[in-house]
Amino acid sequence: MPTITPHIATVLPQSGKRFHWLLAALLFQIVASPFVVGAASLILQDFLFLAILLAALGAVNHTPLRRFNSLLALICSAAVVLKYSFPDWYLDVAVSLLGAMVILSTAVEMVNYLSRQRRVDLDTVLGGLCVYLFMGALWLILYTLAAQFDPLAFDFTVHGRDLSLRHRDSLLLFFSYVTLLTTGYGDVVPISPMARTLAILEGICGQFYLVFFMARLVGLHVAEKGGAAPSPSHSEEG
Repeated sequence: MPTITPHIATVLPQSGKRFHWLLAALLFQIVASPFVVGAASLILQDFLFLAILLAALGAVNHTPLRRFNSLLALICSAAVVLKYSFPDWYLDVAVSLLGAMVILSTAVEMVNYLSRQRRVDLDTVLGGLCVYLFMGALWLILYTLAAQFDPLAFDFTVHGRDLSLRHRDSLLLFFSYVTLLTTGYGDVVPISPMARTLAILEGICGQFYLVFFMARLVGLHVAEKGGAAPSPSHSEEG
């Protein structure tokens, strides 16, 4: 589970491009994730993702649950520190559950914020894409929880069976976003009923989100750009 400190929200530009930077940070972490090695790097990655979540909360100002979500993210940060200080299976599960709650609450807050916007510009559309990437991160945590409770929940086929936790989580990250995009390559296969159910739900939620919410944002953005275009003069009409 990947974030910075609560003050990161003040680092985000308060202009109309705050979601530009948030999306760039999310994409950067996904691209850099395969190259992260070592315990210290894993800790940094976890805190980087928590920082991104806090930045997302800072970008959606004046939401009712913002303080609660920020407090929940800080509690999750403290739990991450304990997880690496005192490795324990139960603590690892608790951190994963807290991380899933933080991502879910942040995504819900962002959707509420974006759906209330009267003016839909490119930054608003990119904010919707940030929520889409948060969905992939949420299901990644759910997949790792399923694998923790049942080591045979997934078959990694060509990747072998004796995988390190780091390699397994990296493959589950890949599987989560591939499932969200409904691409599917067959190298990671959900076996247990819980894993299959999670994969089905991710595919359904991802498609419904694109078809209904993102399509609405893009449609409003295109309509607004068309409405803002200057009307042709009489000489041009002639």
